[in-house]
Amino acid sequence: MPIGQSSPFPTALVTGAGRGIGLGIATALAKAGFQVALSDIDGDSAVRSASLLGDQGSTTLGIRLDVSDADGWEQAVGEVTARWGGLDVLVNNAGISPRGTIESTDEALWDRTLAINLKGPWLGIKAALPWLQRRRGTIVNIGSTRATRPMPGLFSYVTSKAGLLGLTRQVAVETLGQGVTCNMVAPGWVDTPGERLIQAEQGRPDFPQGVSNLTTSEDVGGAVVFLASPAGRKVNGVILYLDSGLHFADDAGMVYLPDEKVVRYHQPTPNP
Repeated sequence: MPIGQSSPFPTALVTGAGRGIGLGIATALAKAGFQVALSDIDGDSAVRSASLLGDQGSTTLGIRLDVSDADGWEQAVGEVTARWGGLDVLVNNAGISPRGTIESTDEALWDRTLAINLKGPWLGIKAALPWLQRRRGTIVNIGSTRATRPMPGLFSYVTSKAGLLGLTRQVAVETLGQGVTCNMVAPGWVDTPGERLIQAEQGRPDFPQGVSNLTTSEDVGGAVVFLASPAGRKVNGVILYLDSGLHFADDAGMVYLPDEKVVRYHQPTPNP
């Protein structure tokens, strides 16, 4: 298709899609027939993952994007819309989950967490909204069970995801008459390379051993595809939990030991 010509296929832009949850979302959207732009601050990983999906027959694009940079967002959205003629779905997935208490979290960590996890989605929505309005599009923010179920040792992360839920609902209200939907998907524990690294640093090199009912990247991708489908058009301004009940029970069979005694998972709390 010539660049700039409107495509008959729906188009999606996914952040943090070089690997992990973002790649799972991009894969699910590609399988559902979307043209998918995979963006990541690691541009090489975005291009590699896009190429792999392209080899499987999907139409993809890899883009380097720092979600905390407004100019970067304008360039990314411009590249996607110039190539495919529009945008139907924006998935704000890029995020970090640093450990730290109110005492051990310094200003630099706070600023970085909020810039990526909360400012980034706002900038993305602002840049993409004119295009989403044209196609009565879909915004999906990837949050966390911890947005409503706080946990010690995740101070800046929990705060950012709670803010993302507020952002989601506010955007849904402001775009209600424009045909644009905005929802937040909230996974529980997800086994990703990044989470394994964090857990190892916190003294759990065996993660996710001992954790049952894990949410997979494919699960998150399936939820995004549903929200972007005609069947999901009446879902708006909600938090969709994908956590096997973690948000109301805080273990819900999430953890087991070899002797079958169920205990709550303990996240080590950093020293101040």
